[in-house]
Formats: sequence, C-alpha cells, structure tokens
Amino acid sequence: MRSHAKLLATVSLAITATRPAWAQDAPQEQPQQPPQDATTPTSDIVVTAQRREESLQDVPISITALSGDTLTAAGIQDTERLSTLTPGLLVQRSVVGKISIRGVGNENYTISGDPGVAVHSDGVYVARAAAGLFDLFDVARVEVLRGPQGTLYGRNATGGVINVIPNYPSDKFEGRVAAEYGNYDAFRVEGMVNAPLGGCWAVRIAGLGSWRDGFTRNTNASRSRGFDRLDSKDVLAGRGQIAYDGDSAFKARLSVEYLGDDSNLPAYKYLNRPDALPTADFGGGANAFDRRFRRTVNQGFELDIPGTNRTVGSDDDVFKTNQFGAALHMSYDFGGVTLSSISGYRSTQFNWLNDGDGSDVFYVNYIQQDDTDQYSQELQLSGQSGRFEWLIGGYYFHESGDSFIALPFPFGANLPFYILIDGTAKTRVLAGFGELRWQATDRLKVTLGARYSDEKRKARYRYEINFGTPFVANPDLSDTFNAFTPRLVVNYEATKDINLYASATRGFKSGGFNLLAIQPGFEPEKVWSYEAGFKSTIGGIATLNANVFYADYKDIQVGQIVNLSSVLTNAAAATLKGAEVELSVRPTDVFDLGATIAYLDAKYDKFCTGDPTQPAAPVSAGCDPANPIDLKDNRFPRAPKWTLTGTAAYTIPIARGGLTLRGDVRYQSKTFFTQFNRPLIAQKGYTIVNGRATWTAPDDRFSIGAFVNNVFDKTYFTEILESGAFNPQLVAQGYVAPPRTYGITAAVSF
Repeated sequence: MRSHAKLLATVSLAITATRPAWAQDAPQEQPQQPPQDATTPTSDIVVTAQRREESLQDVPISITALSGDTLTAAGIQDTERLSTLTPGLLVQRSVVGKISIRGVGNENYTISGDPGVAVHSDGVYVARAAAGLFDLFDVARVEVLRGPQGTLYGRNATGGVINVIPNYPSDKFEGRVAAEYGNYDAFRVEGMVNAPLGGCWAVRIAGLGSWRDGFTRNTNASRSRGFDRLDSKDVLAGRGQIAYDGDSAFKARLSVEYLGDDSNLPAYKYLNRPDALPTADFGGGANAFDRRFRRTVNQGFELDIPGTNRTVGSDDDVFKTNQFGAALHMSYDFGGVTLSSISGYRSTQFNWLNDGDGSDVFYVNYIQQDDTDQYSQELQLSGQSGRFEWLIGGYYFHESGDSFIALPFPFGANLPFYILIDGTAKTRVLAGFGELRWQATDRLKVTLGARYSDEKRKARYRYEINFGTPFVANPDLSDTFNAFTPRLVVNYEATKDINLYASATRGFKSGGFNLLAIQPGFEPEKVWSYEAGFKSTIGGIATLNANVFYADYKDIQVGQIVNLSSVLTNAAAATLKGAEVELSVRPTDVFDLGATIAYLDAKYDKFCTGDPTQPAAPVSAGCDPANPIDLKDNRFPRAPKWTLTGTAAYTIPIARGGLTLRGDVRYQSKTFFTQFNRPLIAQKGYTIVNGRATWTAPDDRFSIGAFVNNVFDKTYFTEILESGAFNPQLVAQGYVAPPRTYGITAAVSF
C-alpha cells in the first residue's frame, strides 16, 4: 500500500493526541443507551437550514438532517455516501463529483459552469464540482435540503443544498481517536482534540488519513506511481478552529481546513467492446458483463501530447485534488437585533487524466487541470418585533481560475492530432436578500422572502484543434445574468404534533460559458417549484414526514457530442413531480427503525436536439433539420423513478456495555445516464445492503466494531459516460461501483 510514511506519521500524531486522556478522571459508569441521533424520533434535532436555529420538525422544508452519530453508525465517511440515507439524492463519482437532487444536477464541469446542487462547507459555498466530493470527519451534522433554495442560498441551488457543519470548539477538554482497517489493505484514522484556552477562548483540531489499495487491477501499468491498482484511496485532511465566546455580545470563530486527495481514478469498462460483454447479466439489456472481467482493465496513462511540447507533468501530478478553505464567522447582538458576518476563501487544484480508449494502445486521452480561487462575504441582520421575525442580508462572491484541457488523438500511431484548450474565467456576484416571517395566529405562520442576484462572468480561452489542418480560435466572452427568486411559505400547526406546510419557490442556476467547444454562452436555468407536506410526531416514539412537489423547469442546460466537441445549450423544458416520505420509529429504548421512499417523475416536455448516432433521423413535428429529434417524455439522466432506503438497529444491553447491530438497505430503480435514454447507457434497478456491529462501553468511552458494505457483492455502474472519441459511434464508459468491503473499527474518547 502506498503512503506508508504518511500512515505512520498520522498514527503517531493520533497516539500523541490521546496521551492527555489518561490524566483525566474516568466518568462514572451509566447504563448503556443507544445514541440519540437523527434516526431517533425522540431526539430534537436542531438545524440551521433557514439561517436560524430551529427544530427539524418545525422547518417547512423537505430536509434530511444526519447527525455526526448517525453518520458514524451508518459508516457514511464522505459526501458520496450521503445517498445511503437521503431520499431523492444521487451522488456519483466520475471525472468530477456529480450531485443530483430530484433529478437536477449539472452538465458543465469546466471552470465557467456551475453545479445545480449547492454544497456548503462550514457556511461557505463550494463553487467547483471537482471539490464537491470530500471526506467527512468531526462533523456535527449534514443537512440536505431538497428543492430550489433561491432566496436564502441564491445561485446554483436549483436542485437543493448540502450543508456540512463541523463540530465547534467548546469550553470542555475532550478528544477522540478512531481507526478502521479492512480488506484491500484499507486503513483510516481520524482524531480530534478540543481544549479551552482560558478566558473565553477555545480551540479544536481534527485530522484524517485514509488509504486503500485499488479495487481494480490494471494490466497496463507502465507508470511508477501505482497505476496497477485503480479505485485506490489516498487522502489526508485536517481542520483547525479557534473560537471566542464570552459573556459579551460578540462572538467569533475562525476555521481553516485542508484536503489532499491523491487517489487513483475510478476504473471504467468500455461497454461497446466485445471483450467487455461476455456472458452474465450486469446492467440489463445490452449491459451483459462477465464478473471475471469487472475488476480488470488494460488502460494506459500517457502524459505526453504528440505533436506538441505540452505534457501533463509527472506521475505524481495526475489524479490529484487539493482543497484549502478558511471561514471567519462573527456576530454581535445589539439587544434583539443581531449582525452576523461570514467571510470565506477557498482554493481548488484539480488534475485529471482519463484513458479515453480503455486499451493498452494510445488512441485518445482526456486531460483537465484546473486551478481556482474564490472569495465570499455575507452579512446578515436579523431580529424579532412582536409577531414578526425578519432577516435581511447582502452577499458578495468572486471567483477566478485557470484551466488546461487536452484531448490527444494519436490513434495508436503517434499521430499529431489533438484538441488543446487554455482558458481563464472570472465570476463576480452581488446579491441582496430578505425574509419576513409573520406569526399570523398562534398556529399559522406566513413567510415571504426574496433575493435579487446580479452576476458578471467572463471567459477567455484559446481553442486549438489539429487533425492535419491546424485551426485556432480565441473566444473572448462576457455576459451579465440577473435573477429575482422569491419564496412564499404557509405553515400551519394543526396539532402540537402535526405541522402542515405549503410553499412556492423560484430558483435559478447561473448562465455561463462552455470551454469544451466554440460556441456562445448559455443562459441561466429557471425553475418554479411548488410543494406541500406535513411533519408529524406519533406518540413520542415515531416521526413521519411526507411531501409532494411539482416543478416547472425552463431553459435547461443540456449537452451533447457534436464533431468531437461537447456542446451545451439551453434546449429543453421539463416537468418534475414526485413525492417523498421519511419515517423513523423507536418503539423501545434499544430498537430503532427508519425508512424513506422517494418517487420522481422527471421528463422532458419538449427537447429538440440532434443525435450523432442517427445522422439521417427524420424531423419531428415542431423541430428543425439541425435538431430533428424531439425527446419529449424521455426521462432525465440520473433521475431514478424510485429510491427506497431502510434502517434497523438493535442494541443488546450487556453487563459491560451494549452491542448494537445495524443494517442499512438502499434500492434504486433503473437509471439512464443521457437524455437519449439509450439501453446501453443505463443501469437497471439494484439493491445494496450494508451491515455493522458495534460494542460500546457503558460510559461511551470505548467502542469496537465490524462492518460489511455491499454485503451481497452486487456489481453495478454508478456512472456511464458517452465518449465521442470514435464519432459518430458514441462509446459507453461504465464506472463500476465498489465491491464488497469489510473490516473492523475501534474508537476511544476522553
């Protein structure tokens, strides 16, 4: 396994961090109780989804809140696994992280495009899709808001929002170290120390190291770094916080975090190639896939670009993502009116190399190297007067970045054919927003909010293509986008245990530019979403929350392959409708049950486009010869009709602690990965089962456990891409999900 030096250093730090624990007085033993977490209906989960602290059951939003205890109990260690317990959420690892909520995601992953689901880390917006997948450690909770959040969160929250909230410094000395070892030589260790500094100050430091050999063997590993194993893990991360919280009205907290990810890329299979489709059923229909081939590939990772003096760099430069972030939170209470400030900075370096042909012969590669910096400043003024609660705010955001994208096409003969793109992009956003909540009666609340966003974007890039005759273009693009995104919510407390709500919300995803083609900019997406639901507590032992929604989605940004270029246009309109149910039951102190159901009907209303695999397609009614095919009633990509999850946990009280047995199951129905709904570019429905057993000491100080993920070793695709390298034949690249993994865990707290 790689990075043994990093491993030993991290373990040494973790052991050092635990030493003060032995000087502390051991707490008195208490009867073992299951952890109170988001799956426990009697717990009162507090969330900040609406920029104020509220009980989860009082928030009139479709929201799933997963506490740190729940994440640990379910083995959710990164944002990719949040789908395990969240209805309507789909997180996939590909060239970059692809996050969709209710079918709304993103098709442009260059530095001039934006995600459709807004990820926030410690209150700061994470702009780049390449930074949306990261490991979770020392987390207080994760909040997943479903549906557009255009008023309080603004741009690029058309699908929803993922908020990752860390544990904050406190005035109590404490610490924790946890370690995990499993098959594929997987080792993960994380630690935390919280210490008061005297007076009103406290500091909290947390760190993580995670390593694993790859799931897939590469028989063409010509490079030295370890490309013989793909789907590997090599992550180091850390977070430091210092907080001031005295008796005065002023509070402040500074957070600095870093993540370095040197993991090898996920392995994929070329589904069109005969040797990839021998016998057994894999994905349904044309997706037949012999299990003996699923974990073996023959991929080369060539660093040079024939015909140029350009190179990707060294072996250590590829498959690398570095993130750095800082956030300064300050607030001052003037006596009934509070002024809050969030200042944020993030930088992301992303370096990707993809073997575009899936063979040991160098036919084509895809290379993307991005370096971006972002700054943000948000001010909020909030207060209450009589029956009115109010909040007004202003927001500033600036991002700049450089990108290098290359597609060399030597076609196995070292031919000097290629596409080279060198680009820069800048974004400036100004926004003002406000929200007024009126307590009309003791049971009825009405909330009215609005946001106005003004955005300026620029992109300049050099596009060079050479297939025997060189051609160079230098697009210099700029545009201004603005949007008004109001929100109306009516919330009625039918009884002390039942809250009803209905809402109408507008969202928008920013317009931008596509660096992968020579084309004008594209316009923003716009959506009006209407939702009604209820949140209920049943007999003090269960919660049942449900909603129905309807969304009118316009100017959808969609892409397709045209003459080797990935073209992006506002070509479609769609209707999204569905329902979601979340149930948690705790019939006894030692038994927990949970279930979610999400139904989604996401189809295009009208979408005239061309299909390079059907050059002679007849012209559909209402379409034109340039875009002859109407994809009306085709399903959205990455929008399964059904997703269901279930959880059961049982704690067996024993004399020296408690043994908790837990099982999680998730079902996802058939999923398409392109708007054309091709049978080959699809994954049939599948079910994944995970299991864990954890013994916890009576004082919660020690725990040991064992786990199995993907118990039945189900083979399925998490993502299927269409490559235009062999245009007009589009080649399918399927990313194979992780196999069965298992291991042991241990943790100590002090």
